[in-house]
Order: sequence, then structure tokens, then C-alpha cells
Amino acid sequence: MSLSTRMYAINHQDAAQCVIANGMERNGDHVWFNFEGLKGIGKSSLGKELARLLPTHELRYIDTTSMTAGDSGIPKFKEADEQDFVRYVANEVLGLHTNKPLIIMLDELSKASREVMLPFLRLGLEREMYGYRLHPDSVVISNGNLTVENLGDGYQPHQLDRFCLMELRTPTNKEWLENYAIPNNINSFVSGWVYENPEIMQDWRDVPNPDDNQFIDHPQAVGRRKGTTPRALAKAAHIIDNRDGFSDHLLTAQLVGVIGQYAAEHLMTFMEIADQLPSLESIKKDPENATVPTSVSAMGMVVYRTLANIERDWVDAWMTYMDRIDTNWATVFVNGIRDPRFDKDRQSQVMTNRKFTDWVGAHQYLFNPADVV
Repeated sequence: MSLSTRMYAINHQDAAQCVIANGMERNGDHVWFNFEGLKGIGKSSLGKELARLLPTHELRYIDTTSMTAGDSGIPKFKEADEQDFVRYVANEVLGLHTNKPLIIMLDELSKASREVMLPFLRLGLEREMYGYRLHPDSVVISNGNLTVENLGDGYQPHQLDRFCLMELRTPTNKEWLENYAIPNNINSFVSGWVYENPEIMQDWRDVPNPDDNQFIDHPQAVGRRKGTTPRALAKAAHIIDNRDGFSDHLLTAQLVGVIGQYAAEHLMTFMEIADQLPSLESIKKDPENATVPTSVSAMGMVVYRTLANIERDWVDAWMTYMDRIDTNWATVFVNGIRDPRFDKDRQSQVMTNRKFTDWVGAHQYLFNPADVV
């Protein structure tokens, strides 16, 4: 993608909307979408997002870089009318034999060898492969890295003409929190840290001097081999979730291995403010007197931690406590609970609580009319 087209880069939710609207076969035509983006921003996760939005479809994830020429299909000897011939049988992993609506995710297609790529080019454009025809509601999407990253991605000009080439941009910190961290119960330390430091999600192309943002991986930063990406943050959250028994030194060493030294040390310092946080037990037992942090980042951790742990038996206590916190953070909690990706059982437990519905009703001005419970 050229600099002039970066203004049209889209987020993951917009990408899914485009695929659902135009990726299926309608009136004999369709659009095949190929998404490019920086490494680690979650391009491969688009398939899972589509599977969530299209529950009648089967997701078939294909790692094209690990395939060789014979992996997409094999020849099978046939005989008909005393004539011998060979036809290719598609690999079962593609799902072409099922005649069901599919989401076929061709991961890293722009890095695939020519022999692997050619059959998939026909599948994406003509919706046919080895004699198998895709179900009309099936969608084919592919992805790869930006050529500016010099990671071996590239298509020939005639191949580019087969699909709609779009750039996926790095999510903002708020997009990552709303669309990934909250629905997936990402560790509250990491969520609060990302909220407090939006530059964690900055695109390196917007940072001419790599010293101006030491969180991110930057090709011009000498010796900086790691940085913060959405994928790396998810790994950091997993490490912190399982930190019991590790010394600070060993915990930091692991974080350095996924997000780099500067970010790891910064995150460890940020975690020290945990001493300001009220325990969940104090909120459950005495919500009217439990500590309300004065730090924005600390308050963020309280809210994200509550979203990850809320249960029916202390919703009343939390709602009492929530009346004492900043309305903006209370709104983050409400929106997190109502997100369709939030755990369904816990979502029902909170949204049917009388105090919760009363609070939302009393604060309708904070929400769109269609969003009010």
C-alpha cells in the first residue's frame, strides 16, 4: 500500500462488514478481499470475527506458507466409458466437499510459493477448485504483510487484479480494549496500561524518529527486536495471568521476550500501582467505603478487573460502588457487559440485576437510544 492509500486503511470491524456484504456470491458475482497490514495486528483473527458474525458458516483456516505443491489436492485415478483419466481431489481441510457455507481464510497467501498460490487464485476469483464449487454463501479472504515491511510478501500485477486489496490498520488503544481486551477478559494490568498509554498502538510509519516511541517495533531502531503489537500484548497478558511463583526479575525477563525491554520495564513499573487498588473482597463486603483510586489508570484496572470477575452474588455491591466512581468509567463497565462477545451467562446475571437496569435507565443520556436496556 502506498502512502496515498493509507487514508483508506480500515479497522477489523469494517473489514468484516465489507466481507459479509460483498464476499458472498450474489447474482453470479462476488468480491474476494485480500487484507494487508503490519505484523502482529491481528489479521489472522479476522476469520474468527467472521465466524462469530456468521454462526451458520464453518471456518477453515489455511496456513499457506506451510503448504507444498501437493497439499491442496492430490490426483486420483478415474475410469469412465472405458476411458482412463485423472482428477484432483481437494484436501479435506478446505471443506470444499461439504457443500456448506464456509469462511476460507488463506493466511499469508502473499508469501506462498507459486505452486501453492495458483489453485487458490482460482478459488478466490472463480469460487471453484479441482471441480468443487463453493456454496454461494461461502466467503474467501486472504491476508499478508505490507510490502514495506520487507517480509517476502508480493503479488504479480495480474494477480492483484483478482481481488479487492485493502489495508488493515493497527487498532487504536480504545478499539483494542473494546473489541478484544474486554470480550476476552484480558489481564486488567495490561488493559489499564494500554488505556493509559495510547502510543503503545502507534504505527511505526507515523514515527520518523524511532526514539520518539520506544514501545513499538521500528525497522530503524538499532537493536530493538521486539515491541508492542496486539498479538504481543495478548502474550504479555497470559504471562502476567500466570505470574505466581515468579520473581520480578524472571517475570520481567519473560515480558522482555514478547514486548521488548522498554515496554516490559514500563509495564512492571505500572503494575506497582496495584497497591492502590481496592481488593474485590473489600468491594463485595463494604462497597460504600471501599477505596476509590484517584489515579485514572488505577481506576481503569478496577473496572477491567471487575469485568473479568463479576458474578451474580456481588452485582448489587458493585453497582453501589460504581455510583462512587467517575461516570466515564461506569459507562466503560456497562458497555463491556452489553458487548455481544461478553460471556453470556455472566452477561445475563448482570443485565437482569435491578440496580444495573435502574442505573442505565437513569443515565440514558450517555447511550444511543437503541443501546438502552
